[in-house]
Amino acid sequence: MSLILVRDLKKSYKIGSMEVPALNGVSFIIEEGEFVAIMGPSGSGKSTLMNLLGCLDRPTSGTYVLDSEDASKMNDSARAAIRNRKIGFVFQSFNLLPRMSALKNTLLPMMYANRRKDTAMAKDALNRVGLGKRINHTPMQLSGGEQQRVAIARALVNDPPLIFGDEPTGNLDTATGTEIMSIFQKLNDAGKTVIIVTHEPEIAQHAKRILRFRDGLLESDELVENRLTAVPKPRE
Repeated sequence: MSLILVRDLKKSYKIGSMEVPALNGVSFIIEEGEFVAIMGPSGSGKSTLMNLLGCLDRPTSGTYVLDSEDASKMNDSARAAIRNRKIGFVFQSFNLLPRMSALKNTLLPMMYANRRKDTAMAKDALNRVGLGKRINHTPMQLSGGEQQRVAIARALVNDPPLIFGDEPTGNLDTATGTEIMSIFQKLNDAGKTVIIVTHEPEIAQHAKRILRFRDGLLESDELVENRLTAVPKPRE
């Protein structure tokens, strides 16, 4: 079943009197349970596309249907509601609140969604990413990899069908990046649809499919051959 349907999606930005195109009419479908990497050089449109798919922005024209709902026609409040229900975000810079514990950071999406804070669900999300014993630590007491694990737990806590990763390994060393990709692969194996934006070919090889963009157009859409399986190194 299709989770995402994109048809002739376009996005332009006004800079003074000029209108600058960022996406020039792209179309594709992503099925439930896929693991997709989005790649492209700077200025290719991949970040613009991520903002549109994540319901953070509206297209200039075209259609974006997310889980049978036409997000391309939604106003700001409707897009916020669909984000809270159906999308979990993991960013390169973690975006954790520094004075809050891992547990409290994980609980934040429930507050934004006006849901009762369910500590048991938040603890379960932290356990899923291997941080069950670090729930009371603040970001300053955690390594970069552990902070990204908190960010993944936060993305999971509302049990969305779709997880977005925007350069999720960009601030991490190779070994820690492999640990994070292992978590994404396990989430995908458990049924989550995962979409990551990355400029690293080796990271993209952990996905099952790669969409490559250039100059605002979808340049290629290919299944991954010789897919990498992320195997974290044992901790000493």
